[in-house]
Amino acid sequence: MFNFDFEIEDDGVNRLEPEATPPQIPNTEPFAELSLSQLLDSLPPLITYSPLSIPLSSSRKNVTLARRDLFDARFQLISEGEGDEPAAEKQRETPTPVSALGFLDAPSDLVPGIYEGGLKTWECSLDLVGYLDGLRDPNSSYFSGKRILEVGCGTGIPSVYLLSCLFSENSTVNAHLVLQDYNASVLELITFPNIILAWYMSPASTEYRATDAECPPADPTIPGELTITPSLKSAFTASVTRLGISLAFFSGSWESLATHLGSVGAKHDIALTSETIYRTEALPALIQLLRQAYTATPSLCLVAAKVLYFGVGGGVSEFLRTLQSKTMVERGLSGTAETVWGAESRSRPENHADRLGLKR
Repeated sequence: MFNFDFEIEDDGVNRLEPEATPPQIPNTEPFAELSLSQLLDSLPPLITYSPLSIPLSSSRKNVTLARRDLFDARFQLISEGEGDEPAAEKQRETPTPVSALGFLDAPSDLVPGIYEGGLKTWECSLDLVGYLDGLRDPNSSYFSGKRILEVGCGTGIPSVYLLSCLFSENSTVNAHLVLQDYNASVLELITFPNIILAWYMSPASTEYRATDAECPPADPTIPGELTITPSLKSAFTASVTRLGISLAFFSGSWESLATHLGSVGAKHDIALTSETIYRTEALPALIQLLRQAYTATPSLCLVAAKVLYFGVGGGVSEFLRTLQSKTMVERGLSGTAETVWGAESRSRPENHADRLGLKR
């Protein structure tokens, strides 16, 4: 049921193991759904971006996506006044990261129950793109009609890749994507701007780009700046409507999202998650969510992870142990897993493509 273990090397991506963290503290991020209009309103007047090159095992060798610069997100927060800290906070030797700006400046990538590293791109998300690319057939609408969930999406690189493919289609694709991250600020600052960039770099934005001679080239291999105008927002909205792409965004805990999906009966054909099994105490909630998201028909769940996360105890062995533990069996949440791609195995995943009913 679960497929996992992707490991590759790539430059410019966060490879540091999560630092040892203090005991789990109560959740502070409330569960919420962020509407498309809300995320459009949260966009800054200008987004700067740089290319992210992702190695592939196919003949294409690599794919390049445009990704919002982290310093640009920091500048947005400062310009919006989030850098105005209280005097008492400034006097602290190590400021408490209670805001997105604090997350960016914090010495650790993880603050349990407050921030889970979503503002940065972690290498296993690139591995996930490499695997998903192996499922595609350039001559068919490979992910059309699918309901897709990315758990702990952070910068959303796997979903951004899928959307870049869907935005390149000439006809309706009828795809539904759900992206979840613990922090709403991550979805607003990084995830959604990256989706806007994926749309802009695709054929779906051709008509909009033709209306403005000052638009930057739709070339993700070149760093640039994208001005966010009302007409751009309208064109983006029109494109997702025309293509039949539905986008949903959720912040908060995995337990809350699992409860929500159960209450509305939402099921998915594909569930994706990367670098989310680093803390053992969070594994039952993750497994519950992935199980809740599954369809009754053949579907695919991909968990991209490192063998071991030093300092925090999680990793593949702990994930497998939890997946097959007595507690999970008693709760009806147990399952099996198979390694479909690893450091020593990167073949084209024909069997999983067939399982999803993707055309070849």
